Amino acid sequence: MNKILLPLLIILLVCSCIPTEKLKYTINKENTPNKYSNDRSEKTIQPFDYLYIKIYSLDEKTNSIFNSDNQSLNVNEQLISYSVNDKGYISFPFIGDIYVKDLTIDKAKIIIEKELNKYLNNVSVRLRFVGNKITVLGEVKVPGNHTFYDEKITVFQALGLAGDIADFGDKTKVTLIREANNNITYCYIDLTKKDIVTSQDYYMLPNDILIVDPVRAKYRALHNYNFVYLMLASISAISSAIFIYKSI
Repeated sequence: MNKILLPLLIILLVCSCIPTEKLKYTINKENTPNKYSNDRSEKTIQPFDYLYIKIYSLDEKTNSIFNSDNQSLNVNEQLISYSVNDKGYISFPFIGDIYVKDLTIDKAKIIIEKELNKYLNNVSVRLRFVGNKITVLGEVKVPGNHTFYDEKITVFQALGLAGDIADFGDKTKVTLIREANNNITYCYIDLTKKDIVTSQDYYMLPNDILIVDPVRAKYRALHNYNFVYLMLASISAISSAIFIYKSI
């Protein structure tokens, strides 16, 4: 019996081994630099973004009109937002539609304040992105949709939200799916390379999808587990039959 089980266990262990280079992030290979530059361009407002807008005024009546929901609901500011429609407008109470598409947060803040000051006196605005979501799937510990509140996050921060890559995740084969201007693009990322920080795909945008592929060892392991299970079951059945036969 041991002569049969031992080779099977050896086969399982050998076939299930995962190359070390697929388990590490940003491998420090010889002659690779330790300093890189990346132009982190500021995100602009796009359709279907969510914006948190808070109005500040010396007039208590103005504050009560625009911020009453915030006070009565007593909720976190990140949960109160205005959505940008498909044409790039936000619909603001008492003011109407304001076009914000392709504006940075700072520029949109100036535009909104200008529109408000047509009707109100000495009004200032606090503006920020909220409710941004990304989807992380595949070989991660917590797959699904994840929310963040910055204008963008790095691919490593996104994986952190998903609990990191799982044991069978291949860090050399990560797919980034991005939709922009009615086009969907696929980008392929190798997280073992240090120069990933210089790539335009290093920063993830709202609604991006990140997929981590499994290493081949997972498929081999699943195949071998089934194979070993069947072999052990067969051996057990044969052993039982032999035992019963000898007992007769």
